[in-house]
Amino acid sequence: MLIVFIALLIVQKGMDLKTSVDNKEPGNTLSVSAEGKATASPDLATVTIGVLSQGANATEVKNKNNDKVNKIIAFIKEQGIDSKDIATSQYNFYPQQDYSKGFPVITGYQGNQTVTVKVHGIDQSQTKLESILDGSVNNGANEIQGVFFTFENPDILQQKAREDAIAKAKVKGQQLADQTGLKLGKIVGVSEGQGGYFPPMPYAQSSARGIGDDMNQKSIAPSIEPGSQDVNVSISVVFEVK
Repeated sequence: MLIVFIALLIVQKGMDLKTSVDNKEPGNTLSVSAEGKATASPDLATVTIGVLSQGANATEVKNKNNDKVNKIIAFIKEQGIDSKDIATSQYNFYPQQDYSKGFPVITGYQGNQTVTVKVHGIDQSQTKLESILDGSVNNGANEIQGVFFTFENPDILQQKAREDAIAKAKVKGQQLADQTGLKLGKIVGVSEGQGGYFPPMPYAQSSARGIGDDMNQKSIAPSIEPGSQDVNVSISVVFEVK
């Protein structure tokens, strides 16, 4: 029994030693950081369109506001926008009150509804987006709360930026090794920094109240320029050196 116990103990010590050797980090390493970038034109626009109505009668205000919103949505669908890309993002209806007499007195009513619309393929053409903005106002919208540009598949751009960062890190590591007389070995560690994600880029954040009230004026569609966006990814690479 004693011999068996000693044999098992020797085997266990051997396994512990192997694990220790396997998990041991290289004694000499070189760590470098690099930033990769991918640039592209946004291909998705998100538009927020609103209607604000006021009046003395609650039912009239509600009906007036709903009628305009329904016309706007019908117009947007006529431009080829799918129903799944149209969403009501806000619906408010409340009384307007006067407190000058020391107690609230209802003086009228106000209704407000906003619709969020996604327009795809703007990297190919902005015509549909421009038509939606112009036509929505012509159909009763008096608020354009923002146009935001982003990407359908941001992960693709992040991957390109990551590949660019890793390639730069390899070049930088080799240059440092050559300059210091070291021999660059295999990569033993990689980490990615934060900040690779980018938020949607706003084109404008404005109100269009009153626009479109004078239907005798000639309608001029806005010129929309989505420009381009950079996606940046920071990578740190650890090399074994000799």
